[in-house]
Amino acid sequence: MSNALFASPANPVHAHAALAPAHNALLSLWALTADAAPPVEPAFAELAAQLAPEARLQSLALRPQGAALTPAADATSFEAYLDALAEKPATAFAAPRDASDATAPTLDAALPADPTALQQRVVDHLRTVWHNLVAAEWARQAPLLAKLTSSVNEVVCSQPAWSAADGYATLRFLLQTEPAGDQLQQLAGVQRIILVWSPHVLAWCSRFGSADTLWVLRKFDPQLLRRDPLTRAEVLGPLSALADDTRLRILELLIENGEQRAQAIISQLDGSQGNVSRHLKQLVNGGFVRERRAGDANKLYAFNQAGVQRLMYLTRQLLSSDNAQSIGQRLQAETRLNQARAGVPAILQPFLDESGRITRWSSKLKDQDAMLAYLIGKFELERGYTEKEVNTLLQRWYLDADFVLVRRTMVDTDLLKRTRDGSRYWVEAAPTTEAA
Repeated sequence: MSNALFASPANPVHAHAALAPAHNALLSLWALTADAAPPVEPAFAELAAQLAPEARLQSLALRPQGAALTPAADATSFEAYLDALAEKPATAFAAPRDASDATAPTLDAALPADPTALQQRVVDHLRTVWHNLVAAEWARQAPLLAKLTSSVNEVVCSQPAWSAADGYATLRFLLQTEPAGDQLQQLAGVQRIILVWSPHVLAWCSRFGSADTLWVLRKFDPQLLRRDPLTRAEVLGPLSALADDTRLRILELLIENGEQRAQAIISQLDGSQGNVSRHLKQLVNGGFVRERRAGDANKLYAFNQAGVQRLMYLTRQLLSSDNAQSIGQRLQAETRLNQARAGVPAILQPFLDESGRITRWSSKLKDQDAMLAYLIGKFELERGYTEKEVNTLLQRWYLDADFVLVRRTMVDTDLLKRTRDGSRYWVEAAPTTEAA
């Protein structure tokens, strides 16, 4: 990860990753039925079809009760959250309906008006949907999510620069894209940002009613754990998809007219079906256009603003001073590596680091012979070594814990001589042949 993301230390926020099972599960359940649901994996979206109409209607009731449903930060499981929800004062569930809500009359007719009865209905509904649709999958994924959470805290959030990150830079990094307007609005007053790996939701930001905390829930992205700098090729790929007048015109048409069939796009352009299809494919691959089946042989295409935001993020990251410094450091490391491997037999080069140390032991006998010859060459001829000195020398040039086994192999193969009591080790000089 490049420190370029922390170039603006103003208004620092504390950020860390958490499993947050209550927030995690509640967002997944809401995503099953919400009108403006957060983007989820296609397989999870199909679960909504399993909900009976009555269950879907009850899920809509969660919207006006949002404040009452906010999980406590220390909720250790969704079951514990539901138990705590059942113990809340019933008055918390007496929130007034939104008169502008078109579903309000239906909800008023289908749900209890008494707060206590409504509370029981909401808790029962959440418990039923949780156990029927989500609980089993959560049990399978929770151990992995916990490990990924720990990895982010150890690899990313432990960095000194992280403590000086401002809210905007932190949000950019966690989303791996330029934040949208509604996401930026939620940063106001934030002092803490919590990253939560969701098993279902692609990316979503929410304050959950908090005055100072923003929750970022999203699918795991290995880019957050990368340590190498961004390369030009990673930016040139999507950028090249925009470097064409026809493709830009297609994006303008989709922005102006909304989702379009391929045939409608072709009819508005001066080009063949094959050429337009090729342009559409490049825009889809670049992330600027979403493609979906229209229910028949045709496809529908829509502009994807997220692709533009992602390209902006990548370009900004690539051209940051810290990314440039990281690339320079990598080039220097490659130069040192080439220098360390110069003059070394080719069979041995893949096993050496930039300091000329063996990083791993090969399972092939031919490689092992080359490694032993390389290590024995680090000893001074005819000089006496104690066992401790032999171990120290081997540990300097062999980065593994089994250096003792290597020492014994050297003795067994007679490369390294040793006195009977093991008090002295040495390497004999090769005998010279006198000229006749």
